[in-house]
Amino acid sequence: MRRSFLIVFFTLPLFAQTVTIGSQSVTAGALLNSAAAPYTLVDLSHPATTNGSIAYVSTGWGGGTCSGAYKVKVLRPASTTSLGNFTLVAERGPFNVTGERNRVQLTPPIDVEKGDLLAITMLQPFATCGVVKSSISSGSVVMRLTGDVTVGNFNGTYLRDNALAARGTDTASVLEGVIPAAGSLQGALGSFFRTSIQLGCPFGGRCNGTLTYHPANAPFSANDVTIPYTLTGNGAVSFPDIVQTMGQSGLGTLDITSDDGFPPLATARIYNDAGANGTSGFTEDMIRPADFLHAGDTAILFTPSDLGLFRMSIGVRTLSAPANVSVQFGNGRISLVKDFPANTFSQVTLSDFGDTDPLPNEQISFTVNSGHVAIYASTTDNKTNDSSARFAKRE
Repeated sequence: MRRSFLIVFFTLPLFAQTVTIGSQSVTAGALLNSAAAPYTLVDLSHPATTNGSIAYVSTGWGGGTCSGAYKVKVLRPASTTSLGNFTLVAERGPFNVTGERNRVQLTPPIDVEKGDLLAITMLQPFATCGVVKSSISSGSVVMRLTGDVTVGNFNGTYLRDNALAARGTDTASVLEGVIPAAGSLQGALGSFFRTSIQLGCPFGGRCNGTLTYHPANAPFSANDVTIPYTLTGNGAVSFPDIVQTMGQSGLGTLDITSDDGFPPLATARIYNDAGANGTSGFTEDMIRPADFLHAGDTAILFTPSDLGLFRMSIGVRTLSAPANVSVQFGNGRISLVKDFPANTFSQVTLSDFGDTDPLPNEQISFTVNSGHVAIYASTTDNKTNDSSARFAKRE
């Protein structure tokens, strides 16, 4: 088993993903189809997120080295509300494949509009070349169309609960997810909280990218510390205090980006370090941008059952756009509308969040009016400093 993790400190321009079409998953591994070539697989569930252009496309591939394996296409549905006719916006290729992971640069990039769909056309026989992979994704749909399509209608075979392992992006670096809260700091009542992290590359592949630490309560900056990672093998690398490893202290948030178009596996643990008495804490998984709450979502958190035994804080992380959120404590006991700037992270007590006289066992509801946010409640036992977190999920 080979494992590697390279650490070099440097700074990068502030990252802001603007255009994504299609999707990639760390679990992509199934062979999506073995029909007679040529045929076209269309991702119906992950349209272009906004107007712009895509310059890179990554594909997970089931098969070996093959020349002229596939084309990349962007299709534009005639209607944004129902499937019907489509036109071909542009295509690039044919492209060769080498092994399980491939990323190509589109020359020139393809201009897309919000709602456009990514498609991959298979050009070679499955037996000699293979096929693009998929991942199991409840609710996602891929459609198979016969031929090397250029125009027509979506009258094909539905492959339900599958996500095509192909994604186009405007930049080489892709924000795969965030660890919303990461810190190395003295807490209340004698606690000291640290953040450990484990990183791995699925299926024995190779993953390249960066980790970036952003301090809390300040706009993200191009001077925020970034370290690159290179992961190989089937194991994982771990750091008992990633914030300290990056030469930082205090509370902040962590970005995980890929530079090869494929997301790594990542999980963190927030824990109170009691020295010789051991640790206590909780697991904090990476949250993908697609899983952030967005406009129209409603989510609910709870205050502790006993506010004398437990203390609670609210954390909020935004992405590249400001967020506006309506907050209600209980049955309208307190109603607030809060604005959170783009590219920021904060964690504050219930009092500082707006409830100066909190009640136990109370619901706190959040309705996102604009932007994308991750919201969580951090609860800590006042006697043992054992902690937990619950992330608000769309209800």
